[in-house]
Amino acid sequence: MELKRIDNLWHFFATQNQLFLKKEVGREVCYTLVKNKIRLTHSFNPRFTGQSVVTIGPESFELAVESQAAGKKKFGLPGPAIKVHQRLFFPRDLLRLTAHFSITVEKDRFRNIRVSLEPFVPQTIKKTYQPVNFISEILWGFRYFSETIKN
Repeated sequence: MELKRIDNLWHFFATQNQLFLKKEVGREVCYTLVKNKIRLTHSFNPRFTGQSVVTIGPESFELAVESQAAGKKKFGLPGPAIKVHQRLFFPRDLLRLTAHFSITVEKDRFRNIRVSLEPFVPQTIKKTYQPVNFISEILWGFRYFSETIKN
């Protein structure tokens, strides 16, 4: 049942936003959407949907040169504090996502940034588009999905 719901959600987003949805099925199921040269990829293990990752970044992203990660808050407690001498290369606003996801931010040699959220199990339309739109608005200045959609 959960696999069908995830499939329906991604097909819904593709049709409502007039995007091409590429679906690959193998050991992992992978959904890919591209808008304004920003690629969104959701991949997960079909036997255990809790092992899922959503990745948002430019199509031209190459091998990561730098990466930083922040863990998900557990039991309402924040993760380990970032030391003052550590300088983040991404906006601090993205750290708000650690309330629900573990976040990994990577940068390539051309200073392109790619963000990965884990575990990303889309349950409703709102819970799916909110983190995606939040990331795309902060990093690239546009909304990835239209918010005029009713649940």
